[in-house]
Amino acid sequence: MKVTEFKELIDYIEQSSIDVLKLENKDIKLYFQKQNAVSVAIDLAEQETQAVQTVTIDEPIMDGEQPPSTKEDGLHQITSPMVGTFYLRSNPDAEPFVQVGSIVEKNQPVCVLEAMKLFNEVVSDVDGEIVEILAEDGKIIEFGQPLFIVKVSG
Repeated sequence: MKVTEFKELIDYIEQSSIDVLKLENKDIKLYFQKQNAVSVAIDLAEQETQAVQTVTIDEPIMDGEQPPSTKEDGLHQITSPMVGTFYLRSNPDAEPFVQVGSIVEKNQPVCVLEAMKLFNEVVSDVDGEIVEILAEDGKIIEFGQPLFIVKVSG
């Protein structure tokens, strides 16, 4: 792809309803995400014509059995805002952001996700207590994947 093609693609994405784009071919990997993302993956096969080989549209990955927030039992899921590698610590020598039993406040960092060599903090969207950590440290996380279960306080 040429630089002008990248610019046209980014302009198109910004004006469209597409919020996440993951583009891969033999030599190039591109990941672009807007807020409140809907995941779209395009795989380009390296061919003589450099034509698009397959296009797949994926719905956000959500746990159908447990909604993100359940008022009945007071539990809330913190879900991944993006695709990336899940880390409970900001670096290997640091203490984990949270553990089971940790009390968290709204907007408090609970983990980081690494995508394209950038580390993005994920924050709690509720006040409460971490009752379960659903993701494994160092593993790839999908958009919308549940990361933590929080017992909401109040």
